[in-house]
Amino acid sequence: MEFRLIYEGPLHGQGAKSLHKWEIRRTLHPQLKRLWREHPLKNAADRLLAHPALPGQTSVVVEKGGLLFAPLVTQRLNLYAELSVLLFRQQPRGTLITDGGDIDNRLKTLLDGLRVPHGSMEGRTERPEEPDPLPFFCLLEDDSLVSKVTVESEQLLRPAKPDEVVAIISVHVKKTMLTHENMAL
Repeated sequence: MEFRLIYEGPLHGQGAKSLHKWEIRRTLHPQLKRLWREHPLKNAADRLLAHPALPGQTSVVVEKGGLLFAPLVTQRLNLYAELSVLLFRQQPRGTLITDGGDIDNRLKTLLDGLRVPHGSMEGRTERPEEPDPLPFFCLLEDDSLVSKVTVESEQLLRPAKPDEVVAIISVHVKKTMLTHENMAL
């Protein structure tokens, strides 16, 4: 299964606050929610998104402190992901260390924003004014399920702040083993 996600906004490097990772998750949530309504996921969505799991079925939903998260790439489904990121940023191509943060630290922040948080409040001191979606759709159960990442950097030619990016994330979901639960994916 292959698809693309688009993230537009700030992407901080080293020392990025966990709150920033929540902003990335919140931005990507609607795209992932829609993906679950499209073929081939829509055929399996009712059983995979059931919480609690239906008898004799597998659910991808993870509960963290009262919040429900629905990662697409999960060990329960024997899935992993390969990512290719086209990163448009203010700095010219070849400028690896910048005011906005170097590419590898920005990439780590992006990967953290793609995964289920380690806890419902990870890095937050209080719940946001706008309630978290239920379930909160994420790409990854854990960033350890990414087996390959490639990054291509290009200069963003429109006016933007130094840490603002446009990231086009190509996702290739693969199976470690074919099972009844992941056959349609």
